[in-house]
Amino acid sequence: MSTTRPSTSPAGTAGTGSGRVGLARVVRSEWTKLASLRSTWMLLLVFVLLGVGVATLAGWGSAQAIEATEAGTPPAGGPPGGLGREALAASILSTTSLATLLLGVLGALAVSGEYATGTMTATLTAVPRRWPVLVAKAVLLALVLAPVALVVSGLALLAGESFLPESASLGLQDDGVLAAVVAHAAAMVVTALLGLGLGALLRSTAGSITVLVVVVFLAPGLVPLFGVDWLTTASQYVPATAAGSLGVTTGEPALTTTEAVLTLVGWALVPLLAGLVLLQRRDA
Repeated sequence: MSTTRPSTSPAGTAGTGSGRVGLARVVRSEWTKLASLRSTWMLLLVFVLLGVGVATLAGWGSAQAIEATEAGTPPAGGPPGGLGREALAASILSTTSLATLLLGVLGALAVSGEYATGTMTATLTAVPRRWPVLVAKAVLLALVLAPVALVVSGLALLAGESFLPESASLGLQDDGVLAAVVAHAAAMVVTALLGLGLGALLRSTAGSITVLVVVVFLAPGLVPLFGVDWLTTASQYVPATAAGSLGVTTGEPALTTTEAVLTLVGWALVPLLAGLVLLQRRDA
């Protein structure tokens, strides 16, 4: 009596012949691929160092400006955002946006890297229905990056605030501070998912990163210069502005709580859904 061994795919899943592969199994396979790449750990390490490091410098710079102001020699412009406690906390948290770009790169590489190396063909052969591949990548990125982003966001605030005098600093226990930390962490994860969606759409690492930088980081500052009202309004609906509108804010927030949450959800889901449609329709 002979036995038939189940065929195994390059993606680490057993072939079923019907194209039906469980999502949990695909997530495990994607974790194996993500964790085995040195670039994943390098990007995460630099993300942590850059996120906390820049916030630390921002806090130190604000402290120096406060001391100079109290000594009667205020620097030009003063501390970023002024001398208010909420303004200083919001300013320190906003410095994490630079490090956030690295998570967008990580998200883009999760798809575009497979197209570049040719392993996407093997992955889609193992998972013929295709949609579980992108969904698994998105779920995995969210699960892995959410705690890391939350830690970096919290450490960035604590590190920056540690330089400020007690009268100018806020702690996690103050109203709105914890919400702001969580909001900035959410914006970081959203940026990673945006990069993933762009990677699926463009299948190019360079192209995905370029679009990510232009749309999320450059356009919000450049678009208002054109003087077109509707473009200026639209430029506010980006992850960074949404995060800054939740929790600790300086004056009236740019977006309401509902608008901010919908903005974060939209930037995460719309590119992923578009990438999913193209992944289903075109050749690997």
